[in-house]
Amino acid sequence: MKLAYWMYAGPAHIGTLRVASSFKNVHSIMHAPLGDDYFNVMRSMLERDRNFTPVTTSVVDRHVLARGSDEKVINNITRKDEEEQPDLIVLTPTCTSSILQEDLNHFVSQAQLVCKGDVMLADVNHYRVTELQAADRTLQQIVEFYVTKARKYGELPASGPIPKTERPSCNIIGMSTLGFHNAHDLRELKVLMRELDIDINLVIPEGASVHDLKHMGRAWFNIAPYRELGPMTASYLEEQFGTPSIQLTPMGVVETARFIRKVQELVNAQGGSVNYEPYIEHQTIHVSQAAWFSRSIDCQ
Repeated sequence: MKLAYWMYAGPAHIGTLRVASSFKNVHSIMHAPLGDDYFNVMRSMLERDRNFTPVTTSVVDRHVLARGSDEKVINNITRKDEEEQPDLIVLTPTCTSSILQEDLNHFVSQAQLVCKGDVMLADVNHYRVTELQAADRTLQQIVEFYVTKARKYGELPASGPIPKTERPSCNIIGMSTLGFHNAHDLRELKVLMRELDIDINLVIPEGASVHDLKHMGRAWFNIAPYRELGPMTASYLEEQFGTPSIQLTPMGVVETARFIRKVQELVNAQGGSVNYEPYIEHQTIHVSQAAWFSRSIDCQ
């Protein structure tokens, strides 16, 4: 196991569930034996959310091992679609249930014939990837699912970029449930963007609606501050819409200045006219106490 930030990096299905449960009105069906379903307890304990964790376990038991799980999984998907009326249901196995080698894509196809909402399979290799890799992959899959759907139904052009917002704007990618200080990071990024006169187009996945994902291409640039969650989605959006991305973490005086200069570069490259050097100088010399602190006795 590898220590990542403040807790051990979990198995792949934990990453998938983190992303899916971050979106609004998205439900997850976990095809797993009892014992793999601790995500509900972990999220309820750590997030203190007033809503129930939107994850249902389709239990793999002796009956499933004897008869197969297609009927049980499909029934659970259709039941939750009727009860919860989610916009999207994400089906994910665990490394344990993956041993059964069942055709979960077929289960999803059969359930989609009945369900009113969308149904998709989180297609990650549960033997080869960790929680963080699976989270990154799942977020990219969900964004791709809805961009492809929008192109199919004529809500977006069949290919190529889409019109940008009138004012400079950005997407912030990678804020999720059970993220390390994600709420604080998001607040600081919003403050920084407001001071730079940049609008926020969309923040994903935390608190976002899957129906808004088709508008991600309208942003002037994407911000993916975490290497663990967001780079795959940023790369996909650049491939689909030509949207450049900033994959720097604005932490500390030097890196924050690099980040702001990158924002300036991307905005000016797309027709804007901004100069953030006075802002950087003011923040570095007059607002930040880093220069004074580095010379103080406390750092000796």
